[in-house]
Amino acid sequence: MAKRYYIAADGGGTKLLAVLYDEDRAVVRSARTRGTNTLFRPKEAVLSEAEELAGELIPPEVSAVEGVDFSIVGDSSPYLDAFRRRCTLGDVRGHGEGHVALASAGVRYGVAAQAGTGSDAFFIQPGVNTGVGGWGMVLGDEGGGFDIGLKTLRAAVWSQDGRGEKSVLPDLLKEAWGMKDLWEMVNRVSGNPDMRSLVASVTHITEKAAAMNDPAAVAIYQSAGHELALQVLAAVRNGGGTFTGPVIASGGAWKGSRHMFETFRSEVAAVHPEAEIRFPDFEPLVGSVILRMMKEDGSSDESTHMAHLRKTFSAFRCKLPPDYVPERTDQGR
Repeated sequence: MAKRYYIAADGGGTKLLAVLYDEDRAVVRSARTRGTNTLFRPKEAVLSEAEELAGELIPPEVSAVEGVDFSIVGDSSPYLDAFRRRCTLGDVRGHGEGHVALASAGVRYGVAAQAGTGSDAFFIQPGVNTGVGGWGMVLGDEGGGFDIGLKTLRAAVWSQDGRGEKSVLPDLLKEAWGMKDLWEMVNRVSGNPDMRSLVASVTHITEKAAAMNDPAAVAIYQSAGHELALQVLAAVRNGGGTFTGPVIASGGAWKGSRHMFETFRSEVAAVHPEAEIRFPDFEPLVGSVILRMMKEDGSSDESTHMAHLRKTFSAFRCKLPPDYVPERTDQGR
């Protein structure tokens, strides 16, 4: 009997990550491309990158994929169409960001604080599914990667101008972008057709500065944690004020500095001292794999699949912030 194959994909403002895996939940191939949201990126670029990703992900000998599970911000059709041009697709299922975030932590219910390029909070309980945030880079997305990157650029300007405290950020930016003068970033940012991704990528500089205990960078991460706490607390209030399950901090922006998570945890715990506040076991992508496994075996407990996936999907374990030391109760691993 021919081996069965599956695809899981997770995409947002900065990147899309996809894996091809087999019926034993062993990863066959993985591929990565840039942001998926055509509201912020040229549609032609997204279509071209979707074709490249599909070609990298699906080898010629794979003519059929049993199922596809994805959580993609924006239009998923460029990727699904690209997959179909290389193989036949069986069951195709889309999942919400909050659901895959919780599944990647081995739980069905809880609250998810999602901070990727953008940000939002999801309140997922029996019979209740609501959210806060996700308004985009102009109207919201506080605490996400774009917001952190933009505040970093502004902090560099303020340091240069003397409006803010002295920071290492101007020098780090000039080094990273090959600039002799900080003013060069005006054209680089304002004239960029993919400005959102560029600004979000600045978080790597914020992370480096925070590791050097730069006050401006540390304050930016503390502000991001505060913003995510506000979203979570609002989502809980809107959902009735009480909840079961943990509060999960999911998404790439959390990886930059422990200061973001520590501020977030402190502010949420001040209102809900009984809450378990932690990171997930896996990247959100693996949440889609777990949801597929649950559907196929009829289980209702995400945690039953965690031990197996820790071996086969070990490359997709959640990466923790530098210098972060988990408290005994906040890391369910």
